[in-house]
Amino acid sequence: MLELCGNQLKLPHSRSLKSGLFELRERKFGFRIYYTFLKNRIILLMHAGDKNTQNRDIEIARDRLDKLIRRKEYEDKEVSTVS
Repeated sequence: MLELCGNQLKLPHSRSLKSGLFELRERKFGFRIYYTFLKNRIILLMHAGDKNTQNRDIEIARDRLDKLIRRKEYEDKEVSTVS
């Protein structure tokens, strides 16, 4: 479903957690997958868990996304100084 709908997928299947992080919900067992989009086309899975560990899982996913953003900014800066 995520592959077909992309960033247009909404509740009850997915919701935005702000700052580019999204939560994909599996309703029967309570599984959650935290993801982001790269270049609005590539879906990058950041972390997964279940409803019982949701707060910690979101924290881990946010931390990984922050590291990814910082790395991208650093790489872009390195490319622009070399050119």
